[in-house]
Amino acid sequence: MHGLVENNRSAVTLLYEQRKAFLCFYAMGMVGSYQEAEDIVHSVFEKMLSKESLPEGAAFDSYVVSAVRNSCLNHISRQKTHGKYTSYVLKESESSEDRDYVNSRMEAEILWEVFSKIEELPEGCRQVFKMSYLENLSNQEIADALGISVNTVKSQKARSKELLRASLADLFTFAALIFGL
Repeated sequence: MHGLVENNRSAVTLLYEQRKAFLCFYAMGMVGSYQEAEDIVHSVFEKMLSKESLPEGAAFDSYVVSAVRNSCLNHISRQKTHGKYTSYVLKESESSEDRDYVNSRMEAEILWEVFSKIEELPEGCRQVFKMSYLENLSNQEIADALGISVNTVKSQKARSKELLRASLADLFTFAALIFGL
């Protein structure tokens, strides 16, 4: 099951749609901009389309997270205006690359679980949650975009946080143990 499978454009497109939000959030943590993160994730999947074969199952998840991570690091190193941050990232990766990779992977797995739970929210809650916390829109901007009242936006945000808190309780306990929170 963890072998290589022939690259299938529709399968890669489906995987892109399923994992885009998580991967963009993960990349945004590295590059600091959601727009740049989207561009990086999009380019990683475009490169995958040119490959003859891709890993499947869990190997694909590791492959795509590593590809996004490497693309982010390449992007950061090209940004001369972020020289201080670039040198910090390069210095950290030289001195503790294995530990950082393990921490990155654990963080990625936790974020993957969080994004999976976000996708399971009821449609209205999910839409308001993403617009608020991923796109950083104000309650009024969300209300205007969706044609709903600000109070509805507030209640949808509160409901989505309550549902996520309940469904992720065990995950946060696990994360606290691992990261010493």
